[in-house]
Amino acid sequence: MLAVDQINLFVCEGTPGPEERALFASSNAKAAKFALSSYSFKQARSYIETGIGLLEPNHWETQYALSLSLFEMSASVSCITGHTTTMHSRLQQVLAHVLTFEDSLKGASLLVKLLASNSQFDDARFNCFDILKHLGETFPPEINASTVQNELPAIRSMLTNVSYEQMKALPQMTDRSKLNAMTFLNLLCTCSLISKPLLLPILSSRMLKLTLQHGLCADGIVGLAIAGFSMFLFTDDVLLALQTGRVCEALIAESPQKHLLRSRLCNELWGALKMLREPVQAVTLELPEMYRSAMLSGDIESAVMCRWLYPCACFWSGALSLSSVSQHLVGCMKEASKYQQSTVLFTAMAALQCCVHLSGESINEVEIQSMEELRALGEGNAFLEWQVFVCRLGSHFYMREYEQVAELSQQYSASHPSPLQTKRILHILRSFMVGISVMNLARRTSNNAQYRELGEQAVANMRQLETISEWNFQHKRLLLEAEMHYLNRDSVSADAAYEASIRSARDHKWLNEQALAYELYGVFCVENGMRDKGTAQLRAAIDRYREWGAANVAKRVQLYVDGLSTGAKRS
Repeated sequence: MLAVDQINLFVCEGTPGPEERALFASSNAKAAKFALSSYSFKQARSYIETGIGLLEPNHWETQYALSLSLFEMSASVSCITGHTTTMHSRLQQVLAHVLTFEDSLKGASLLVKLLASNSQFDDARFNCFDILKHLGETFPPEINASTVQNELPAIRSMLTNVSYEQMKALPQMTDRSKLNAMTFLNLLCTCSLISKPLLLPILSSRMLKLTLQHGLCADGIVGLAIAGFSMFLFTDDVLLALQTGRVCEALIAESPQKHLLRSRLCNELWGALKMLREPVQAVTLELPEMYRSAMLSGDIESAVMCRWLYPCACFWSGALSLSSVSQHLVGCMKEASKYQQSTVLFTAMAALQCCVHLSGESINEVEIQSMEELRALGEGNAFLEWQVFVCRLGSHFYMREYEQVAELSQQYSASHPSPLQTKRILHILRSFMVGISVMNLARRTSNNAQYRELGEQAVANMRQLETISEWNFQHKRLLLEAEMHYLNRDSVSADAAYEASIRSARDHKWLNEQALAYELYGVFCVENGMRDKGTAQLRAAIDRYREWGAANVAKRVQLYVDGLSTGAKRS
């Protein structure tokens, strides 16, 4: 590349002739490809723009192959470096001048990424389906819950017979048309995860069929992972989903593209299936390295998703203080804004709103929209809408606003009726928060049958999940059972379950939920005539909430304790 640098100095200072300009443009294109292979994106961009500047006025007619290469590279690097205006301009040039369908595919894939980054998901999906149709992969015009229900048995059958050995024994996929189809199916899965998860079973089923029929490729591993993720989302066959996840992890570990695959599947594989069975705190520690790998390789979408997932997982697991979580979210928002990843920007904003509400800290580095504004932005964006909902739920839950938790959950369920109940890790947390809330409400109301039923359902869910991971779910199950025993007026069993939940949360390093267990135990003791013991538990809760950084939550509990002291003096 040193020779090209010298050439470019000559270009800046001299006036090369037509033959020299053509030769120098080609040299810059080669240097750009080498820089890209070394992940030197800034240097590559310099070579690309110099090369484009050296092209002839009618270069699309006289230098077609070179023009296509330079403009495609320019669009790719502009995507990576956050120059979306340049990216859009280059893609317009490419798609206006391509001579064949095959030549249009790279530009079309970049256009899908650009549309998705701007939350134009309908257009992104339409473009993908249109390309796939030309590649021989057609889909029903209307995909609904019934379509998915009909496809799930076929996915279950394929996954039941899939093993690591079988996948490794497959030949490499070489059919160019099928490889292109897998690329666009992968892109479509990325869009659908955020905007229309109902498509994931249909898309992953097609990817799995193509893999079994035509051979394995990197996108085939993505398809297998999303098929397992779909079983987790839309069926009760969690064990099959986890088994599929293990096969994918083994395949990724041996893949030449393992860094790209790990970051691409940070949400579906690491953020769901792996966090379900392994200690959340340990899985979370892998995300920063996945972020760095994605940035180095230019996979901006996956990098920004990893950067968002890390502080969110730390928030819900209590792995970092709320102050640290907030700073990570601020960094994520800045990066999402730079690369125009609007969905991640607003989901990070919702999580930051929740942190600020619980911590009482003020954030001046970025502008934060209200939860109501974020809720309005989430309409039509399933991923953002869900994230905003769960963050609102968490804000009310930790402030002990149980009526709002129950009402908000009921409203969400009413506005999202579906026979296919999505699970996700955050749905598990929703079940936990709603379970605690409704059992508290049931003790205060005479007509508590509906609340009791929801509480019993939460207990049953957590018992099932504990069989998968004692580390992640034992303390939740014990705390829900303690609340159920309290509701059933079994004080002896409740007392034992509260203490066991506190020990389990401490041993498994869930600081936020250890604080919660202390608080609920303290309230139980106070309400059952054990004021001194209850006050001790509540003071322990305050200490843990402060350690977590939830100053507003600690203040709320302190006011309750102060009220007890005042009441004792009066009596």
